[in-house]
Amino acid sequence: MSQTSFSTPLIGREDELDRLSGVLERARSGESRAVLIAGDAGVGKTRVLDEVAGRAAADRMIVLAGHCVDLGDVGLPYLPFTEVLGVLAAEERFAQVLTAHPVVEGLLGGGTDAVRDRLRLFEGIAGLLADLADVAPVLLVLEDLHWADQSSRDLLRFLLSRGILQRPTGGAPAHRLAVLASYRADDLHRRHPLRPLLAELVRLPAVERLELRPLADAEVTRLVRAVQERPLSDGTVRRIVERAEGNAFYAEELVAATDTEVGGVPSGLADVLLIRFEQLSDTAQQVLRTAAVAGRRVEHELLRGAVGIPEEELEAALREAIGRQLLVAGDGDTYAFRHALAREAVYADLLPGER
Repeated sequence: MSQTSFSTPLIGREDELDRLSGVLERARSGESRAVLIAGDAGVGKTRVLDEVAGRAAADRMIVLAGHCVDLGDVGLPYLPFTEVLGVLAAEERFAQVLTAHPVVEGLLGGGTDAVRDRLRLFEGIAGLLADLADVAPVLLVLEDLHWADQSSRDLLRFLLSRGILQRPTGGAPAHRLAVLASYRADDLHRRHPLRPLLAELVRLPAVERLELRPLADAEVTRLVRAVQERPLSDGTVRRIVERAEGNAFYAEELVAATDTEVGGVPSGLADVLLIRFEQLSDTAQQVLRTAAVAGRRVEHELLRGAVGIPEEELEAALREAIGRQLLVAGDGDTYAFRHALAREAVYADLLPGER
């Protein structure tokens, strides 16, 4: 796994790093484990994984990484695992292990036979990882599972439930393997295909879940001070911390914009924030635009009167916005934007007459 170069220190994740380092230690001693790492976009999953991977590499573990990519509803079959195989194929020291699993080499070469015979392929991948773990302890990192295609989800299910995490029979030594897989919690709407798989996997004894929560204000303050290129006033730092609401990526984007933009949401960050909004139906977008005018929080009665659509359509639009994690239902028959910057981005995108 090639390490991403981060210019800023990792702040506020000591407990999570200790927990994941413990998983690595157990893997090195022969106790295979998997951790499903959840967190909102921008909260720091990749940064944490890179730190853990660096520690694993320093301890002479074999570190392999595969990334899922947003390629629509279908996607490319086995994309993250193909990436892992490509890394292995590029290193001469793993040539003999790969050769021992020809069905896996067939997948790497783009062959269709391996894809058709799923069981042989799945068993081949499990056997390959087990053989690698005989050479040295292995860390397998899979990022962005929320974008994984069906084939990759099925292979992961097999590996964790029937393959690499199971203790070998007949007195054979246990696999020295750790699997860390990340996904965006805020992308998992009710019908997301990853949800049932996650519910199934966390019931397995060797699988656990780790949630990366937003950073505390004091931690965001440390982050802002670390990434600033010029001294920022205490008031500016406080405002950035308030607006970021614990999201490391948002904080860094707001700091970067202090020299170029005055107020509002930085254009690049606004584009990111509006992606999920633009995936809503036209009616749901209309409801959120109206809610954005009202502010961070809006009462149901006020919203119903302002948006001017039948109650059934309003309820359906609100359910859609809540399911897509843009709104949250609050006390007293109210709704609030899940993140204040999302509300700012939607409001800034309105035409003057819509405000």
